[in-house]
Formats: sequence, C-alpha cells, structure tokens
Amino acid sequence: MPTNYDNKPNGSAKTGNGTVRSNAEIAANGGVSGATPSEVLGGVKQRVASRVDERKNRAADGLGGIADVFRNASNELRNENETLASYVDMASDQMKRIADQIRQKGVADIIDDVHVFARRRPALFIGGAFLVGLGIGRFLKSSADRSTMRDYGDNFSSVDPMTAGTGSPSYSGDLGEGSY
Repeated sequence: MPTNYDNKPNGSAKTGNGTVRSNAEIAANGGVSGATPSEVLGGVKQRVASRVDERKNRAADGLGGIADVFRNASNELRNENETLASYVDMASDQMKRIADQIRQKGVADIIDDVHVFARRRPALFIGGAFLVGLGIGRFLKSSADRSTMRDYGDNFSSVDPMTAGTGSPSYSGDLGEGSY
C-alpha cells in the first residue's frame, strides 16, 4: 500500500527523498542534510522566532525591573513628597502593565499595536521614536567611550586634544613666507 505524503501532519515537511520530517528535526539539523529550501526556511524561521521571543521576554523582565526600582524610589520618596511619590507609583504601575503585555503578546501582535498607534497618533509616535533614537545614541556613545578607556587603560587621558590647548597652535617647520 503506497504512502500518501501529501496528508502530512501540521508542523512537518516532505524532504526531497519523500520522507516526512518534523520542523523540529529540520531546525535541530540546521535545516541541512537533504532538506528542501522550504524546510531550510522553516527551520530558520523557527530559530529566529525563538530568539526574538527570548529577547522579548528579556525586555519585559528589564522593564519589570525598572518598574520595581521606581516602586522602591516611590516608597522612599513618600515621606518627603506624597504627590511626587504618587506620580512615581503611577509610572511604576504603567511599566508593569506594559511588561506584562509584552510577555503575553506575540511579536506580530506587538508590531501591529505599534502600527495602530503610529496611525492614530503620528506626532507622538515620531516624537517617541526620536527620543528612543537619542537614548540609543547616548547608550552607544557611552559604551564606545567605556571600551576605549578599557583598551587604553591607565594611559588614556580624558583631555580632548582639540580643546585642551590655550592660545593659537604653534607649528614647527617652514610654512613659507606668507602669513596664513
């Protein structure tokens, strides 16, 4: 009795030699070893989705950690300024809600939410994107500064050679007869 591979179960693919392999097997093998292009693509998609999901959960954990820091700051601030402490509490609660939503939603849902928000409130979206860009730029700059200082060790000077001098620069050597 011949086997009909067209009725394969969901989450599997038929290889070039007619055998049916699950997407997990394809992903585990890196999508190679006699795999068709669709199998390779399926394996790559599965690995990318897994990594994106892992990063998404890390981001949610980080945001939850920031919310905890805000909550602790609010508790310490409560004795000095109740009004300010209540605003910090509200910010902490909002960050917790966002972190929970990030954990619960899939990446495609999050992207759809961002698209909807951008269509409804384009000015806020552009302003937020600008602020995020500035934050990322400052983070990258500070990371580069730290790695530069680590590379040079104690020999690294924090003095900027372009602004450190006083008066006009002096040049050694013959520049010619004319004044510049």
